[in-house]
Amino acid sequence: MSAPNKQAALHGIYLKMSALVLFCTMDAMVKGLGDTYGSFQLMLFRSAIAMVPVAVLIWRAGGLKIVRANRPWLQAFRVCVGFGSLLGFFYVFPRMPLVDAYAISFAAPLFMVALSVPLLGEAVGWRRWSAVAVGFAGVLIMLDPWGMEIHAVSLILLAATFCYALSTVLVRLLSRHDHDVVTLFWFSLAASAVSLIGAIPEWIWPAPLDWVWLILLGLLGGVAQILITRAWRLAPAAVLAPFDYTSIVLAVLFGYLWFREEPSWTVWLGLPLVIGSGLYILHRERVRAHQKTS
Repeated sequence: MSAPNKQAALHGIYLKMSALVLFCTMDAMVKGLGDTYGSFQLMLFRSAIAMVPVAVLIWRAGGLKIVRANRPWLQAFRVCVGFGSLLGFFYVFPRMPLVDAYAISFAAPLFMVALSVPLLGEAVGWRRWSAVAVGFAGVLIMLDPWGMEIHAVSLILLAATFCYALSTVLVRLLSRHDHDVVTLFWFSLAASAVSLIGAIPEWIWPAPLDWVWLILLGLLGGVAQILITRAWRLAPAAVLAPFDYTSIVLAVLFGYLWFREEPSWTVWLGLPLVIGSGLYILHRERVRAHQKTS
């Protein structure tokens, strides 16, 4: 990579980390609201309210003419995959501990790194593979696979995780052909329409305070989606993938402070490996960027 590309990758990492904070906050809100409202209703607020920041981007980029897709079928496929991921996560979060859900979803970096090779043609060096492997080992320790029962919710979450990884790689592929706003617009629009259809049969009119939470949920998701879409354009998927692991910190905090979920001892045992894998990649990118610019 050239020096500008190194700096872009580093910028992408910072955007990814910021997006993870917002997404984790949103996920905790989904878990808290999921006892009252159905998955489709929550997805409707997530997708429809997210159109507000997207509309601002469209206005700044020159108007609706910019949302024309150069690869419409690829955009449609990405919308389907992304919606599957969103539906799976919104269904699962209210039904299992937040830390457990995040731990299983951390299979995504392995899927991303593997998919980035055939779909994006990205070279994955042994250091990145090693960082992902170490992080995933930490995830396995946290999951305690020897004592964990595999049930339907876990399988749904694993399928949603694969869809998330594939969606991530497709966004980076689409960034070669379309503006970020194109991908954001069509996903938010399609997800809003489908979620509305699904929400009507199970609609519950929100309480006054819940309107605030639901609107905030959508805004957090919209801003986070903008940040992470930009990150995928700036940095290779294999570079960004290990940083999904670091969101376990917020999952532990939200789970304990908000829902009184006690992490098991295996979470604390595997956590240093998970965090260390992401920090090592960040260190390597900063060192390589410095070497190229010095």
